[in-house]
Amino acid sequence: MLRDHFPNIQKGDVTSVERPWHSVFLILPRRSITGGWIWGQAYRRRVWIYTGFIDEPQSQYGTMFDIMRWSA
Repeated sequence: MLRDHFPNIQKGDVTSVERPWHSVFLILPRRSITGGWIWGQAYRRRVWIYTGFIDEPQSQYGTMFDIMRWSA
């Protein structure tokens, strides 16, 4: 799927595409990007990792403080 949108990705390349963070409300606890458990008001982004054969989508969760600490 990523190769359809980004034609310069070659087979064997390991590439990731990160989508922007957006606000979500979590009913069940999730692990944040710093390793702690969070629930309630949080932020989520989708990350696609292309390893040369298939796309591996995953979701990352964090609080505003996790995001500021992670991006610094």
